[in-house]
Order: sequence, then structure tokens, then C-alpha cells
Amino acid sequence: MRFNAFMLAAIVHPVEALAGVASSAPVDHEETLRLLDTGATIDVFLDGGDPGHTGDREVFRDTLVWARDHSLAGKAEGHCTVIEASTATTTCTIVTTLRHGTLTTEGVGVFVPGATSTAAVTGGTGAYEGAKGHATFLFNPAGESPVTFVLSLP
Repeated sequence: MRFNAFMLAAIVHPVEALAGVASSAPVDHEETLRLLDTGATIDVFLDGGDPGHTGDREVFRDTLVWARDHSLAGKAEGHCTVIEASTATTTCTIVTTLRHGTLTTEGVGVFVPGATSTAAVTGGTGAYEGAKGHATFLFNPAGESPVTFVLSLP
């Protein structure tokens, strides 16, 4: 028996259709959160007492407002370890608490005025359960520092 194009299509297309059904997964949606960090309500350096020592830790709680209207959004609480004092380079873990859940980020921060740092979103709770993505932070010690989360949510 010889296969012709019609017979081949009759065999291949149902298999392709089944493969598509079997591998269909929920599609993530993207969400961007734009916040402003208005400064620390708690800001303590441990060990050497200032950010000038490699290995020192900063523990902080910052107030966050929504960029669109400056209404209270939540808080960012975390700690950073000084990696290289001469360049103000740190590694940070931060939990951002918002009305509908939390977001956890980890990354390298450079605390030089005007520097932008990017961190990975490593998890979330509540409305942010299963979140992936990244956050950016533009360091502005003279005023509000923009914080932007770009999230992929299930």
C-alpha cells in the first residue's frame, strides 16, 4: 500500500492535535508595578557600624508609595551585605509587602546616586503566588527612588 498526502495528513494531524492538548499549560500574564521608595523608617548597619566595611550588613524597612498617585503601597524590608565597600556594591534580599501579598527579591545592589540595580523576583504570596520576573531600583538618596516590578504571574 502506498501512502499519499491524504493518508499522511490523516495520521499526522490527529497526533499533532493530541500533542497540543496534552502540552497546553496555563499562559502567564505580565504585570508591571510602579512604586516609589520614600525612605527608611529603620536603617541599621551591623558589625562595623557604617557601610564602609566589606561584610557589614544593613537591615532596613522602607516605605513604598504608588508612583501614579503617591498613595501608600506598602513596605520593603530586607538586608544587604556589603561586598565591595569602595564601589558601594552589596547583595540584598528584600521582602516587599503590598496590600494583596508579598514579593521576594534577591540581587546585587549598587548604592551610588543615579545607579540602577536589578534583582530577581524569587517568589511571592497571595496575589503574587508563583511570581517570576525582576525588579529595578534607581538609587536616589536625595528623594524618592523609583522601584519597578515586571512580573510574570500564573
